[in-house]
Amino acid sequence: MEKKISKIRELNDAHAKVFDTIINVPFYFDHLNQVLMELGPEKNKLYLDLGCGTGNLLKLANEAGFSFVGVDFSSEMLKKAKGKSEDLVMADLHHLPFRDACADGAVNINVLYQLNRPEEFLMEVYRILKPGGKVIISTPRPTKTPLGFVPGLLKTATGNPKFLINLREIKKMSAYNEINRRIIDLNPYFYGNKELEKMLKDFKIQSVKKAYAGQNWMISAVRAT
Repeated sequence: MEKKISKIRELNDAHAKVFDTIINVPFYFDHLNQVLMELGPEKNKLYLDLGCGTGNLLKLANEAGFSFVGVDFSSEMLKKAKGKSEDLVMADLHHLPFRDACADGAVNINVLYQLNRPEEFLMEVYRILKPGGKVIISTPRPTKTPLGFVPGLLKTATGNPKFLINLREIKKMSAYNEINRRIIDLNPYFYGNKELEKMLKDFKIQSVKKAYAGQNWMISAVRAT
C-alpha cells in the first residue's frame, strides 16, 4: 500500500511539470467554472480545493473574490500553484489538517479515484464542513478513458487556428497523456453514479450530473444540519 501511495505521489510530481498543457483546452475551464457555479461560493466564507493540483481553480476563485485554500500532497503541484494562490497546504487528503466544522464548502476534482481510502477521505470532508456546508466532487465516469477529451480537443483545434499553434507542444501533451494513463493504471476502477451516491450516504445529495464534456460525474452534496 505504501509503495503504491509513493508511486502515485511520484507520478503527480511528474504530472505537475506538464499539467498546465490542459489549459489550452477550452472545456477544461468550462469544467472548472461548472464546479464553481455548482458550489455557489460566497464572499467572506472559507472554501477548500482538496487536491488542488497546479491551482487553476484557485486562480479562478481568487480572481472572483472568493477565499479558497488549496490542499495537495504533491510538492511539485504546489510549487506550480504558488504563482496562482498564496493559500496552500501540503497534506494527505485522508488526514486533513483542519479543525472540525471550519469550512463553508469544498471541491474535489479528478482526485477521488486516486485515493486508496475514499471512504476515509469523505469522512474527513464531512468532519471539516460546517453543517449545511457543500462539497462538489467531479470524477471520471467508468465508461471514459484518459484520452476521452481528444475528440473535443481536435474539434477545438479545427475551429481555432491560434489553438493549432499550441498543438506544436505535442511533446508536452503526449507526456500529459502518458502520465495520466499511468496514474489510471494504478487506479483502474472508476465509480458509477450509484456507487458515488452510496459512498456519500452521510451527506444529503443535491444532484448528480455529467460534467467535463461528459467525461465525469459531478456530484453535489451537503453536510446535514
